[in-house]
Amino acid sequence: MRPRAVAESFSFLLKMPVRLIAADDWRPSSMTEHRLLELEKEGLLCPRVSSSRPEWIAPAADHREPRPPKGYVVSFAKFHRHGLGSPLSRFMRALCHQYGVELQHFSQNAITAAAVFATVCEGYIGMMPHWDLWLHLYRGELFNTPSGTTGVWKPVWAGCLNLVLKTGKAEEPLEYIPVGLTSNHAGWDSQWFYLRNNNDLFPDFTGRLISADGP
Repeated sequence: MRPRAVAESFSFLLKMPVRLIAADDWRPSSMTEHRLLELEKEGLLCPRVSSSRPEWIAPAADHREPRPPKGYVVSFAKFHRHGLGSPLSRFMRALCHQYGVELQHFSQNAITAAAVFATVCEGYIGMMPHWDLWLHLYRGELFNTPSGTTGVWKPVWAGCLNLVLKTGKAEEPLEYIPVGLTSNHAGWDSQWFYLRNNNDLFPDFTGRLISADGP
């Protein structure tokens, strides 16, 4: 599937006149091999069975921003606690291409929305995630963070894509199962690490920013 242009993919762009300023730097990663092993023990990451191409890698101490090896993408510990599978699924790959983003661009709640939808399709309806149903229920919203000055926003390196339920004519959510979403996201963006991109199905990490003006 060809990646769509960002303006085509996001149904919500900031509608008031805004000015974007430079993004903050990446926060250094807090993920060590020990912390990633804990995720593995919890069943949230695949075991590292290959020494030459392990399933996950803790960032080196001198990596102040992500520099994944070839064949790896950037993931976050909270993504896996919110339902991101390992290895990555074809449905998540389709979402990357639909919205023209890389894995790190999803927000935590976007990961939750995708995981719940996949569970509904597979566990309750008895089918693989249905693409037309997804597009019927969900839309993408772009997130820029406030700078503290009215009308001035900052793009973010990670978590800029929210996936939210569409509303009906009366601006009420379409009928769907209730989903509890996280409101406290403190510290999540320092929990990044490198995840193996099996068969290179996912877009490579480029470190690009996505803003209301496009990537």
